[in-house]
Amino acid sequence: MLKPLLEEFLKVEGVSAAVVVGRDGFVIESAVSGKVDIEALGAMASTGLGTSEAMGNTLGKGELSQMLVECEKGPILISPLSPDELIALVADTTANIGRIRYELKKNKERIVAAL
Repeated sequence: MLKPLLEEFLKVEGVSAAVVVGRDGFVIESAVSGKVDIEALGAMASTGLGTSEAMGNTLGKGELSQMLVECEKGPILISPLSPDELIALVADTTANIGRIRYELKKNKERIVAAL
């Protein structure tokens, strides 16, 4: 049930990977088009999200809703799904970040229900 939901993200222009990861860094499910090291992505996304959450808490900014990593060759969007899982979306420079964020917001509850 989870894989088809992740595959929907690949229909968004520029998105090359949608990966659900446990907070331990292990990949739960993924949908990828092209070459993406999902195991490395899972480990780094979990670590990065944890660090960003700690920074937000330390600075009194509240709960983290999304993390955007802007790179030369495209963005990586990471968002908590639950206390135990997160999602990472990898895109290229043709992607519209607003559209990716919209699709995530629209489908987040369905993804959580499928976990």
